Amino acid sequence: MKKDKIIIGTRGSLLALWQAHELARLLQVPTELKIIKTSGDRFLEVPLQGRLEKGFFTKEIEHHLLTREIDLAVHSLKDLPTEGDSQLTVGAYLKRAAVNDLLLVRPDGHDPARVFPVKEGCATGATALRRQSLLKFYAPQAKAMMLRGNVPTRARKVKEGEFGAIIIARAGVERLKLDVKGLFVYELNAEVWLPAPGQGAIAVEVRAENKYALELLARINDPATRDAVYLERKLLSNFEGGCHTAFGAYARPADNGWKIIVGMEHKDLIWVETTINCSFAECEKHGPKTLTDLQTRPVAKQEDICRPIEL
Repeated sequence: MKKDKIIIGTRGSLLALWQAHELARLLQVPTELKIIKTSGDRFLEVPLQGRLEKGFFTKEIEHHLLTREIDLAVHSLKDLPTEGDSQLTVGAYLKRAAVNDLLLVRPDGHDPARVFPVKEGCATGATALRRQSLLKFYAPQAKAMMLRGNVPTRARKVKEGEFGAIIIARAGVERLKLDVKGLFVYELNAEVWLPAPGQGAIAVEVRAENKYALELLARINDPATRDAVYLERKLLSNFEGGCHTAFGAYARPADNGWKIIVGMEHKDLIWVETTINCSFAECEKHGPKTLTDLQTRPVAKQEDICRPIEL
């Protein structure tokens, strides 16, 4: 049934509000935002390991959706567990932004002669196990450290010298138009430094019985984003990955089908991965499921891993 306005549930961070306002703009119907504080917002010093698969950033918003206090829930897709409540469904995937990470480096932590351009002992902030594992593999000279806080807070921490460098999603930096002046900025190659499954994508969750909302969302759903993140998250589920596992996946259309790269940390801090080239149906049916399908990634040159850019 058509409503006078659609109530969108969102976290209160600047990035979450950007996502909610973008959804409202695309819907082109009257909307209202309801800000909901999640566990991830309350416990800012808690490591994320073992948290996201339990809905650390999403469960409170989903509760408001199930109790009909909101009509839609907007999430960064990488925060959404791969298995959720059967009463809820993702009604739309908004067009994906940049999938890759950025490396932001202070001048006193910068060493452009290295494969990964940070100095010996540089305190490098990395939120997820995936980033920490890749950092240890490609930059053993760096000191990987836990980094929490919203996107502007993370950028502030490196600018003020709490960290010599940080690794952060490019999508968040660009969406918020963050000021990164005074820092060296490197774009990390998404086919080498693998992103989180679904990184850069926004998911809009809805009650499965809400036909009106589903019809609205169908108009703004991006099929290319939906297909890519579906494959990435299927691989995440295959490997039982999440925040307790250093895991990355990247899917993109290629000649005659799809190219998918999936990787994860193995023993002794070795990063193992594989590349699949096949049709969507083949990827969906036959994606890799065990470590035996993965091979050690050779250490790359700097130009393979990252390149300096200006934002």
